[in-house]
Amino acid sequence: MSENISAITTTEIQNLVAGGQFKEALYALDKKDIQVSKRDFYYFKAVCYRYLKDNTNAHLALNELIKFFPNYARAYQELGYIYSIKKDEKKALRAFLRAVRLNDSLHASWLSIIKLADGNEKLLEMCDENIYYLKNLPPELKTVLSYTNEGKLAKADHICRDYLQRKPHDVEAMRLLAKIALELYIFEDAEFLLESCLVFDPNNIKVKHDYITTLLRRQKYGLALKTAKELYETSPEELVAMKLYATTLFRADIYDESINLFETVLEIEPRNTDVMLTMGHLYKTDGQIEKSIDSYTSAFSMDKYFGDAYWSLANLKTYKFNEKQIKSLQEMVNDEFVPDEEKVFMYFSLGKAYEDMGKYKESFNFYKSGNEYQKSNSSYSNKNFSEECKNQITVCTEDLFSIKKDWGCDAKDPIFVLGLPRAGSTLTEQILASHSMVEGTHELPNILAIAHKLNLRKAQDEESRYPDILLSLSEPQLKVIGENYISDSEVFRTDKPYFIDKMPNNFRHIGLIHLILPNAKIIDIRRNSMAGCFSCYKQLFAEGQEFTYGLEDLASYYNDYVELMDHWNKVLPNKILSVQYEDLVADLDNQVRRILDYCELPFEQNCVEFYKSKRAVKTPSAEQVRQPIYKEGLDYWKNYEPYLGDLAKNLKH
Repeated sequence: MSENISAITTTEIQNLVAGGQFKEALYALDKKDIQVSKRDFYYFKAVCYRYLKDNTNAHLALNELIKFFPNYARAYQELGYIYSIKKDEKKALRAFLRAVRLNDSLHASWLSIIKLADGNEKLLEMCDENIYYLKNLPPELKTVLSYTNEGKLAKADHICRDYLQRKPHDVEAMRLLAKIALELYIFEDAEFLLESCLVFDPNNIKVKHDYITTLLRRQKYGLALKTAKELYETSPEELVAMKLYATTLFRADIYDESINLFETVLEIEPRNTDVMLTMGHLYKTDGQIEKSIDSYTSAFSMDKYFGDAYWSLANLKTYKFNEKQIKSLQEMVNDEFVPDEEKVFMYFSLGKAYEDMGKYKESFNFYKSGNEYQKSNSSYSNKNFSEECKNQITVCTEDLFSIKKDWGCDAKDPIFVLGLPRAGSTLTEQILASHSMVEGTHELPNILAIAHKLNLRKAQDEESRYPDILLSLSEPQLKVIGENYISDSEVFRTDKPYFIDKMPNNFRHIGLIHLILPNAKIIDIRRNSMAGCFSCYKQLFAEGQEFTYGLEDLASYYNDYVELMDHWNKVLPNKILSVQYEDLVADLDNQVRRILDYCELPFEQNCVEFYKSKRAVKTPSAEQVRQPIYKEGLDYWKNYEPYLGDLAKNLKH
């Protein structure tokens, strides 16, 4: 097979298949001089063999297709057809459900699910809703939906915008365009589009749901809460509205009311595993660990394929899986019908299970399998990140900071705690947040959002504007950006004079932070490079942190981080407090005093006894910071040292 030689094309193969010329299509596919992608090659082979009633070869082609393209929905649709022919209805149903989960525009799969639902009212209702939606969707928007689900975002965006040129007030087209923006992490555009939708159709439930979800992703909890409450009060019996309001209350740290609403949902839907999972997260955040464990175990007891529930349990760090659970996990990672995105959770869970047993080789191999899958679906580039860091060093010079000294907002409220994930930032945050004058907030996305906004290009082919744009920003502009950052943070605060922004990745933007908030405190928390990097490697992050999926990537990222921090310390002398995690563990009292002195805060014993704090913690270290500090884990990475050669040889620091 060749993908570059101009001979028989995908279109020609499609025409042969559409014309029922299956033998001819197979003959063409077996020629050497064809211009067909690997995905289409195996997909067309599977389709042709199925129509020729050669189910064995069809299945073999699908196995290859799924191996290379595990998230291709049409592969599972074909698999569903094969199992339907074999009268294996259970496997057929699972395959079709997997197909629509990956691409809900597959009308044929929804119809097949109806035939296999066996009276499952909830499933039939879901099918009816989706079939009705697709039936009434214009052909262009069906294509947009399909392309979006397949990750062909540029094509989807083009078709959708072209459609809106002709029908500028089409609410569903605007909603789909907002969905594309969300996929591209352009949250501001998504929010604007959905606000516009609500102007034209203020009672559209789907739009309201997407709007609230977008507000939550932007951490605009005040507006999200107001909107979700209005929706719930308008239709208090509607489960969708109830669940959305409960989720919004949770995200806004209003736990008791959120728990009560979720419990009401479970009374109506006692087998709703997604709600059980969310309840587990809620209890964990609130420090109710036993209830958290009960929720997670209930979730995967009802759905043994629910990988997120297993990983959530493992991610408590204090829970150990039993033999039965481990055996079940091992069986499922070898099951072809367990979705790969669920297997990722299971691989990391098994990594933790074998780690707890002291079987470090097996543990590492499971962590490696999970990371390899994540990396295969990631577009992260070491080269791009290194280039980004070099640009910061080139632009953010001593001269820049000298010329624009004290130009930004003069507020002293923020304390930025940054560095690499898993380096001790949550511990440092917990110490500071135990002080009576300091508010612990969240990993705020605000600085990253400001950087993104500054980087927006007028045209696709224009060069990136950030960080170069920092050179041209005026004193009033920098002041306004700083003031907006302070006002946007108010939703997370009470009446305490200081607050913490604990987004680790903010180390990339210290120049921006200093220009807009020259009086802000900045704490760089650092850990032994091998210990910190390996801790990242065995942590499955909810989103972002794509540099953690490979040992060489981790080493490269860490090297760039150190070099960039060296630059910041050079051009901003005495501005940044560096805290070594190992020193913090070894000499807690003195290091706490050092941190408080830097922040110009009086000493409080509560900061040393941080583990007594009842505040909510939403990071993987939640359980660890609720316990007294311990030294045993400092060199824990050495248990895995034989398998970390690619990390050790590439680290410079």
